[in-house]
Amino acid sequence: MTIIAQNVPLWLATAADNEIMAGRVIGWQMDQMQPVPMVAWTDETGQLTRIGHPVGPVVWLGDTRGEAIESAQRESRLATL
Repeated sequence: MTIIAQNVPLWLATAADNEIMAGRVIGWQMDQMQPVPMVAWTDETGQLTRIGHPVGPVVWLGDTRGEAIESAQRESRLATL
């Protein structure tokens, strides 16, 4: 497995079971046809909960955790209208 580190802070949010999860991208797994982000998933207090890949195919990126979550929330609301 080849992983390239993510040197610049980048946050990712995704939705699973009507819950938005967010974490910091720590690297990119390159063994696939397309790079897959490795994410350090955190809760709202910043506590690390797990490290892994996004569970859903749709993700939102941001410079901060809050920005990524806001984008996910905005898009999720638009999808339900």
